Amino acid sequence: MWRNLPLVFFLLLGCAKIERYGRGKINEIVIVFDGAKRDALFLRDSLEETYYTPHEERLFKVIPVKAEQFSAYAGYKNVLILATTSSDNFGFFKEVFGNTKPGMYTTKNVFMEGDFVVGVVAEEEIALWTFIHNRLPEIKGLFMKRLKKFLKKKAYFAGHDNKFSKEIEKKYGFSLDLPNGWAYIVEDTNFLALGKHYPDRFIFVYRNRFKEPLKPEVIMDLRDSLTKKYYKGDKILRQFVKVKRDSFLGVECLKIYGPWQNDSMIIGGPFVTWAFNLDDSFYMLDGGVFAPDKTEKLEYIFREELVLESFRPR
Repeated sequence: MWRNLPLVFFLLLGCAKIERYGRGKINEIVIVFDGAKRDALFLRDSLEETYYTPHEERLFKVIPVKAEQFSAYAGYKNVLILATTSSDNFGFFKEVFGNTKPGMYTTKNVFMEGDFVVGVVAEEEIALWTFIHNRLPEIKGLFMKRLKKFLKKKAYFAGHDNKFSKEIEKKYGFSLDLPNGWAYIVEDTNFLALGKHYPDRFIFVYRNRFKEPLKPEVIMDLRDSLTKKYYKGDKILRQFVKVKRDSFLGVECLKIYGPWQNDSMIIGGPFVTWAFNLDDSFYMLDGGVFAPDKTEKLEYIFREELVLESFRPR
């Protein structure tokens, strides 16, 4: 028995090391609050942004807990601590961040190796409420940046297909940093579609020498016309789309997220479309997923977006 003790010890140590890299999923966030329940619930509703894939999926899954409950959640990968200088958990906030001045702070590897902790502190609840409302995009951006960093590792886990990327650049005049496993689906003038299995994913790049108005209905009509021709009749379920305006390569970019379906093939899934005008040309970059065996598909859309972000016209 005593001779086996070192082996048992190292086995237990190995299990502990695995657990140290954080509990929960990468898109789960524990919000620790005390008197600021209203702020916690507002953040929960804002961070749990809904996408249709075609069923509802949340961008983040938020767990609001009181400070005295946090011991049961210590070690989750993402933590957001809210405090005021008069709240009971202000001492807890100081222990984590070592700072008492009002503002927002970040740190990592606090409760478990691999965790990421954001803290917001103000002198009183009204000031905390105002700060959270004014800085919501920044707070959301911190967790989004972390999520995308994690998903990029997964997207390129199998490596970069530099040879295929160079071939596409030579033939079509634009570059994409493609992970291994992608292949041609459709090749046509001004239109290129690529695909990858397990699960089925597909991206296309369309170019028009004439600029297009960046209006959601115009862009969705155009996408439907392209997918009707090249994807055997795919169309957008427009009642479930989410439209965002952003910038890409220094110009305005319209981004549309939502579900697609194909009535003749009885299939469907989520998609994302980027549309923008650059150097007197119009571009549409698109990613879609067909994964009926996956309950969560949003991750694959974001992984395709990370590939689309590498797009550069020559």
